[in-house]
Amino acid sequence: MTQIYETQAVVIGGGATGVGVLRDLALRGIKAILVEQRDLGHGTTHRNHGLLHSGARYAVKDLEAAIECIQENYILKKTLPGSVEATGGLFAKVPEDPDDYVKLWLEGCKKAGIPTEEVPIAQALKEEPYLSKDVQAVYRVPDGGLDGFTLVVDVVADAVAHGAKALTYHEVVGFIIDQARVKGVKVRDYYTGEIKEIYADIVINAAGPWGGKIGEMAGVPINIINNRGMLVIFSHRFNKQVINRLHKSSDGDIFVPAHNVTLFGTTGVNTDDPNDTSLDRQELEGMLTHGYPVIPSIYEMRYIRAFSGSRPLYQESADTSDKSGRNVSRGMALLDHSTRDGLDGFVTITGGKLTTFRLMAEETVNLVCDKLGISAKCTTHEQVVPHREAKEFFRDVDMAPAAKHKIGTWAGTRAPKIASDLKKGIGNQVICECEQVTWAEVDSVLPESARFHIGDIRRRTRLGMGPCQGTFCNHRVAAIAVENGKATPKEANWALNNAVEERKKGIGVVATGETAKQLELMEAVYRVSLGLREEELQYV
Repeated sequence: MTQIYETQAVVIGGGATGVGVLRDLALRGIKAILVEQRDLGHGTTHRNHGLLHSGARYAVKDLEAAIECIQENYILKKTLPGSVEATGGLFAKVPEDPDDYVKLWLEGCKKAGIPTEEVPIAQALKEEPYLSKDVQAVYRVPDGGLDGFTLVVDVVADAVAHGAKALTYHEVVGFIIDQARVKGVKVRDYYTGEIKEIYADIVINAAGPWGGKIGEMAGVPINIINNRGMLVIFSHRFNKQVINRLHKSSDGDIFVPAHNVTLFGTTGVNTDDPNDTSLDRQELEGMLTHGYPVIPSIYEMRYIRAFSGSRPLYQESADTSDKSGRNVSRGMALLDHSTRDGLDGFVTITGGKLTTFRLMAEETVNLVCDKLGISAKCTTHEQVVPHREAKEFFRDVDMAPAAKHKIGTWAGTRAPKIASDLKKGIGNQVICECEQVTWAEVDSVLPESARFHIGDIRRRTRLGMGPCQGTFCNHRVAAIAVENGKATPKEANWALNNAVEERKKGIGVVATGETAKQLELMEAVYRVSLGLREEELQYV
């Protein structure tokens, strides 16, 4: 018998925009269910440089997007304390950059309301010693870091606390339409293959790069350009602040500090496939060429992996002549398919930036309220996403200082359970030395009725995100999961293979020097010592 759900709103897509819409709906008292084809943040949200934009990057070419970014920058710093690091940012001009761009940039920042401060070069080099000694001008802006991993988890947790529901690993396979009106969606459980039906008054397409395909299912055209960008992760955090190259946005011109590492990117290549996360060594070399004038020691540093993801760029026409996607606006697009396509009960929100996800959600839910005749106002610009301070839970916990700091600053709603277990002496063994992840942390993110998935654990705890990329901790977490009845041996083997292959893909494209040795060691551990067979990847 088909399982049926009934609600007021369905949100398709569990990235930042989708979870933002879900929370906004819940806070306004609207019953909502979110469906996501894989884990939360599976797409663009977990595949970007995590920059909390000041808007300065768009001050010359996209003033509207710049204004949205600076306004949301201030709001997110207040309302997302567990996911924001207010690092500040520098824009550095090097001799290769055109002199006249600086004036245009300063004028654009002023128009957008972005504060800028010229920093004496000697001071800039003192603050950021890896900066090129050839820099000609440096300006400070209020950039920051935004952790997409914690963002989606904490925002969804708050939405669920207010009555919402989230179904991960459920893919939309069809729409329920009656007389030019969307009545709901059909979804397929990724693990069981079961088809479920969700009936709702309105369906919101927040599927990011997959938004065009969702539109096709509903019978409406949505011209979304999937612009794939490649990024690289350095093995250590060498900059305290975000470092941008002061020129027209291009490949490889931004360095974003995040936790213990620095992210570097990005490229821009249009692709027809939203699942395209391919990596190319030539793209990497091109990025390094652009990054070298700003950070000359870039070739001497160790890269631990690369990754890629697609930006969903919307334009009304189907013109894809701009193969880099650099000239397409980063502004949001909210489409009411009732007035646009004659299909009631269906809206799409796409485009935008990670920084503007809350604003995109607000505008979307405003439209939903108008269509449903609801007068509730948005409060997400002032209502803080719940977060726990370290001092509340770790006063008497005996654990490594690094782990105590990490859990306290970004464990969010999971902190009480982790602290309680650790105080009882449960799960205090460190599984991942690189990121100081304990079993108590892992156990706190294992759902009761879902498959054991190391990637899902990694995104919530940072297990395997350090220099060894899971070489030593993936098999540990799998073994302990089996010992504690959290996974069967077959599930653990599949999860291990899945995790190893995913890490290998990211390591392989940057595998030179120490990183090449790390890749060989990973192969030796899993294929030789443990005898893990690649064909087990077929199991789901």
